[in-house]
Amino acid sequence: MGQTAILIGTPALCRRLHRQLTEVTDPPVVLGWVLCGVDEAMKPQPDDASVLGRIAELESVCATRKPGAALLSLPAVMKDQIATIRTRLRRLGVADRFMPTLEDQIAGVGPRTHLDIDLSQLLDRTPKQMDEDEVAPAIRGRRVLITGAGGSIGSELARLVARFEPAEVQLMDRSENALFEIDRQLAQCVPDQPRRAILHDVVEADRTRGWFEQLKPDIVFHAAAHKHVPMMEDHPAAAVDNNVFGTKSVVDASHATGVDRFVMISSDKAVNPVSIMGVTKRLAELYVQHLSQHSRTGFSTVRFGNVLASSGSVLETWSRQIAAGGPLTVTDPRMTRYFMTIPEAASLVIQSMALLDRELESGEVFLLDMGDPLRIVDLAEQYAQLNGLEPRLPGATGEAGPGSIEIVYTGVRPGEKLYEELAFDAECMRPTRHPDINIWTLTPPDHRYIGQMIRDLSPGNRPEDPADLGRAVREALPGPARSVAAA
Repeated sequence: MGQTAILIGTPALCRRLHRQLTEVTDPPVVLGWVLCGVDEAMKPQPDDASVLGRIAELESVCATRKPGAALLSLPAVMKDQIATIRTRLRRLGVADRFMPTLEDQIAGVGPRTHLDIDLSQLLDRTPKQMDEDEVAPAIRGRRVLITGAGGSIGSELARLVARFEPAEVQLMDRSENALFEIDRQLAQCVPDQPRRAILHDVVEADRTRGWFEQLKPDIVFHAAAHKHVPMMEDHPAAAVDNNVFGTKSVVDASHATGVDRFVMISSDKAVNPVSIMGVTKRLAELYVQHLSQHSRTGFSTVRFGNVLASSGSVLETWSRQIAAGGPLTVTDPRMTRYFMTIPEAASLVIQSMALLDRELESGEVFLLDMGDPLRIVDLAEQYAQLNGLEPRLPGATGEAGPGSIEIVYTGVRPGEKLYEELAFDAECMRPTRHPDINIWTLTPPDHRYIGQMIRDLSPGNRPEDPADLGRAVREALPGPARSVAAA
């Protein structure tokens, strides 16, 4: 580490951590210990020169010793004290590192991350709830297949579905590590729940059909997709293959094998899309709606906005930036987005599946109630404050304090809009029996249009040059959305 540090914890944990540090290459110079959670049974020895003080004296210890870092080791059950201590350290401008106790590591409790923050504080609203009485009978005793099962939404869907005693949870993903991890989690949390992990890329249509014939799923949640907007601008072929033809592969297999209910995860970026990612998700929505007119399978799409703390999300970026000392990056002060937590989004996706019964027409687009859109810069300020830091916006006057962190604007990236929408102006909304889910009724696409779109974007027919393919993808949009995307 090559710096000075103080240790914070109980006497026993500080001694253990000190011993461990002596075995590390280039360990920090330990200035001493600040004791926390000391009771009568854990008093330090009177001659223990390593003790700098109690946790109540943290500010004076840091002012006197000026440590470069603080190594904090306390049991996970003391999470409130841990959060308070880390906030105090950050306000003092002292970098903190949380060191899990050996006991917590054995129990599977890892180091503190941004996931320990109560994300509902960022959203400033009551989290949306699932009606379990309606969901349970729709899942119990049925085979449920989840594509993209290793992703943020897919893995949460798997964990939630497993609570309702399905006949089998079928996990499908092309990422070996992600698939292994969600399979391991289910094995640990619900060991008696029948499950199967399938390492497969849904873009391979023939093999997808073969898996569906073998697995015979009753319910399919299609979460597999490429989602990063700027990256898809540079790789339009990958977006078309995964988002359009991957969806087509799963939809066709569901229809052919008699799946009862199918739910596709879409995005608010599919509304008046300007990005390749948004256009391909809109084209996927249209294909789902198209086939729903000719199938006994109940097809639907669920559309929602950004998901807090998902893999690759802005919170992950900000968490790394805070660990590095800043600054926090925001593209534009005017940019807004709809946000929802992972558990909220996944629970309402499952809820929408339960709504897909004979009262509704197949092919519906469900829209989750995400509240009001939030300014990204406001979210950055709140996130900094929840981490015990004082945010400084561009143009702020005066000297930056030791517990402050800069926010800088980096500019809108290719394919991004300043704001997103959840529905087209021409669409009509109607409520469902769940207060947080509405339906947007759409006119089914013409079958000739769908056939032409699939032919034009198929490998071998479409342009190979990324720029030419990007134009072709946008031109594939029907009606008014085409002019929006081309703007």
